[in-house]
Amino acid sequence: MFSFLTDVPGLDDVRALARKVDTARHHGVPDGCILELDLQSVPQETGGFDPLMLINASGRPLLLRETVEAIHRAAEDPRVAGLIARIQIPAASPGPVQELREAIVAFTARKPSVAWAETYPGTLSYYLASAFGEVWMQPSGTVGLVGFATSALFLRDALAKAGVEAQFVARGEYKSAANVFTQDGYTDSHREADSRLVESLHAQVWEAVAASRGIETAALDALADKAPLLRDAAVTGGLVDRIGFRDEAYARIAQLGGGDAGSDAASDAEGDDAPPRLFLARYAKSKGPSVSLPGLKGRPTIAVVTLAGPIVSGRGRQMSPLGSPSAGGDTIAAALREAVADEDVSAIVLRVDSPGGSVTGSETVWREVVRARAAGKPVVASMGAVAASGGYYVSMAADKIVANPGTLTGSIGVVTGKLVARELKGRLGVGSDSVRTNANADAWSVDAPFTDEQHAQVVAEADLFYTDFVQRVADGRDLTVEEVEGVARGRVWTGADAAERGLVDELGGLRTAIRRAKVLAGVDPDEKVTVMNLPGSSLRDMLRPKPSSQPAAASLPDAVGALLVASVAGAVDGTQRSLSGTNALWLGGWRF
Repeated sequence: MFSFLTDVPGLDDVRALARKVDTARHHGVPDGCILELDLQSVPQETGGFDPLMLINASGRPLLLRETVEAIHRAAEDPRVAGLIARIQIPAASPGPVQELREAIVAFTARKPSVAWAETYPGTLSYYLASAFGEVWMQPSGTVGLVGFATSALFLRDALAKAGVEAQFVARGEYKSAANVFTQDGYTDSHREADSRLVESLHAQVWEAVAASRGIETAALDALADKAPLLRDAAVTGGLVDRIGFRDEAYARIAQLGGGDAGSDAASDAEGDDAPPRLFLARYAKSKGPSVSLPGLKGRPTIAVVTLAGPIVSGRGRQMSPLGSPSAGGDTIAAALREAVADEDVSAIVLRVDSPGGSVTGSETVWREVVRARAAGKPVVASMGAVAASGGYYVSMAADKIVANPGTLTGSIGVVTGKLVARELKGRLGVGSDSVRTNANADAWSVDAPFTDEQHAQVVAEADLFYTDFVQRVADGRDLTVEEVEGVARGRVWTGADAAERGLVDELGGLRTAIRRAKVLAGVDPDEKVTVMNLPGSSLRDMLRPKPSSQPAAASLPDAVGALLVASVAGAVDGTQRSLSGTNALWLGGWRF
């Protein structure tokens, strides 16, 4: 009966002002708001200083842990009425997707949620979307629920034709990192390991989708055999709830979230009666609802030390416009020492997302984990997308190991060697010569193969490293050497399979690891804690001068080195013995 007010001049301004006042009253989060999330790629594990953000004034994208935490917080926040997300991820690792999905499942159990996409390009993209209350797709889209496959690259014959000889020593018949250079196809053990990986991931994803969508796993297999599915087949098969465009999906979440937009009111999704919307990145930076807690004591602190990228000796480098990050043994070890020295830190979570790398760099980090436990600080390893080989090495001494079901882990083995290009250089007319003072001074030269004595030394090194690796796994995991040998030999496992074999204690993401760390520190698992992220990655951290190597400052990276150091990610050059995971990991052979 008040419809005549819609023609009152200035009413829109009054409404806008009222919304601003309401938003300010709720600490920057409008009451009854709908959160928006654009997932065309999985958030990164770690960030760094990007000077381009200063130039274009763009905000730093949310990291994976920040995105997951914001979704969990929103599920409990009375100011948030719903969530809509574009889920259009072309490729991803299973572990991070599972952490995101777990958060969305928790949100959907309490509040309305809608996933929409122009198309669902792959299995994991739809797997994530299936956690939402409703799944939408544009008319021309397809559901790419095609299942899992691996592809491996083999260059042995091509290298031989080019005049390049591969000389590698691997300990563990499943240690397949060098197979790209030494084989012309799958070995039996390589095929066995890869087959089990895809079988495990298939079972995990099918079980979750079946539970969310109410479809039998056998029916999912039948659909997958016909995928990518066009719209009619996707709707009939129960994978998609509605075919529609972005504006129609937004009108739907407005309706579900308590707005007045009806099924025929797509144009109203942007109107006065639609619930206010807020990007998840803005929400993540907002304050929580006001509470009054007289006499509130300081919260316990959990230090999260993040090791992301191939492990190298030295400082490594942060994520930057110049390339991907590498995890420097010195930097991560110093961050662990800093956490141990901080009296406010109750426990440490070592977050690992690494396919491996340098033996010596990995051993440096392992030693600091051992020392942290000896100093009375509980340590929990949290495995992200991959924690294989060197990534497992740095984790194995922790009090507890937590991994996502789809985390790639294990690969307890060693590979080392070089490529000899003498014949190739001769064919190209490239001359080379050398002088040396001692017999092994040029052992790692590409101009000549190992001598028998040099090859024997390489084998002895690989044997020593592998023996140490297995023994330290046995010590850290309270297993016998024989038990470790049965699951080692370079084999990569999913987190779920690793848990069944004693290599992992618990399945879950970073939140699960922090909860486990609280328990080990004698803190109530439901108590709120302060999370201190190390090593520092802000501009202030990078430019702040380092007074000494004392723990309080030891983890601060050198600014020039962090931005300019040359990448050695994935190198297998003999100057540092490698604990890398399978070749499929660091040569991009996995397709999900």
